[in-house]
Amino acid sequence: MGLTVVMSRSHPSPELEEYLECIKVAEALPVGSSLKLCAVAEGIADLYPRLGPTMEWDTAAGQAVVVAAGGIVRTPNGEVLFYNKENLLNPHFIVNGSD
Repeated sequence: MGLTVVMSRSHPSPELEEYLECIKVAEALPVGSSLKLCAVAEGIADLYPRLGPTMEWDTAAGQAVVVAAGGIVRTPNGEVLFYNKENLLNPHFIVNGSD
């Protein structure tokens, strides 16, 4: 068995491919934008690794939904993704369905 992972259908990256090779993936679902965060919150997916560019406005509402459902959004080094930065570009992040 493996994880169900949601991923970008329009912004794949070499970093994402490398990350996916290190985990056991049962199914990869390409879906659009903040729907990926909602899929994790709903339990349709276990993981959403975003290792490509996003802006704060792409993720803020979806992150609120994930957190309300008991999940978490962290950078690859474990820091919680936060907002209202001087530069609105998000770092890479990983969404998990449970904290």
